[in-house]
This record gives sequence, C-alpha cells and structure tokens, in this order.
Amino acid sequence: MSMDTESNTKDAALQLKQGISFSVLPPLLSRENFASFVGATLDTVRGWAQTDTIPTVKVGRHRLINIAKLTEDLNAGKSSFSQGDYRQD
Repeated sequence: MSMDTESNTKDAALQLKQGISFSVLPPLLSRENFASFVGATLDTVRGWAQTDTIPTVKVGRHRLINIAKLTEDLNAGKSSFSQGDYRQD
C-alpha cells in the first residue's frame, strides 16, 4: 500500500470516528456511496475493498461495504486499517 493510500485510509477512519452519526447509515453501502461519504475516490475505495482493508460483503454480483461491521469496530476502538484486516477465509 502506498503512503498516500495509507494516509487516506487513516484520514477516512478518523473522519468516520469523529462526529458522524452512524445511526442514520444503512448497514451496507455501495463503493460509490461509501467513497462519497468518506471523501475518498472510488479507485481508493475499490483498492481498500480488494485488499480487505475495509469490511465488505457480497450480495449477488455486488460487493458492498459492510457499514455495520465498520461501525462496530470503530466503536470498539479500532483506529487504523491495514491490508488483510478483513480477509474472509
């Protein structure tokens, strides 16, 4: 992961943790909606999803960001996200 991507990941995590009400979010978001929500590019979010840096779930032919899991982890104190954190074996 490049330093820029790693910095973007930390910035997005911090943004999610600070003052955002998760109660209004659906449990799953498309990559496009998640990118818009955290202020990242769609390519960055695709990279995070492909490298298991953020939690995803496959619904039919679509891979969605698992906001419920992300919220749970942030509320539990998770503050950094690395490749493979959400690898599903």
